[in-house]
Amino acid sequence: MESEAYPGRPARNASNTWDRQSFAPGDGIPALDALMQLLHAKDGYTASHCWRVSSLTRLAGPRMGLEPLELRTAVLAAFYHDIGKLGIVNSVLSKPGQLTASEWRSIIVHPTIGRELLESFLSVQRAALVIQQHHESWDGSGYPMSLTEEEILPEARILRVCDVYDALVSDRPYRPAYAHSEAIEMIVNGIGTEFEPVAAEALLTITDELHKAA
Repeated sequence: MESEAYPGRPARNASNTWDRQSFAPGDGIPALDALMQLLHAKDGYTASHCWRVSSLTRLAGPRMGLEPLELRTAVLAAFYHDIGKLGIVNSVLSKPGQLTASEWRSIIVHPTIGRELLESFLSVQRAALVIQQHHESWDGSGYPMSLTEEEILPEARILRVCDVYDALVSDRPYRPAYAHSEAIEMIVNGIGTEFEPVAAEALLTITDELHKAA
């Protein structure tokens, strides 16, 4: 199936294997799920992306060695990780061209907005911290706090690489989806800089298995 926006390129849709993995947040927090419904109405791509990233995280987390409670936290954080984009105007979220400096500043606050939305719920406070850290890079070049290595929670490390992979293989307003092989090359090139090596290897293993099984 081809992308309608980019003829000749494979469509990025629910036919992907990890989209078919069953998932439920499991915490039964109606307020957060209502916010996710609002996010879906505002920006269907972002809400669907959160769902896919949660499925990837659920599969990759055990390969990284996450304990059951850590995995539960990682999957929950993945499901809500872009909820902070509710605070960003659609014209920025769906802009087909390069962002201005002020638009970029509005984008990079979304992890903090996401943390603030979740941290009032006692049962998901660690997930709130993971959400704030999901754009931190292993070498300290990420945002919003420029954390490095062990300063980054393990759950955020696996969320980071799963988030990036799904974004790469998805059509975006400013570019068509990359092929799986192209995305894998980018992930490999980011090992030790953007991504913790163990987390990246976990993602690479499960995506290889999924594509062989497809």
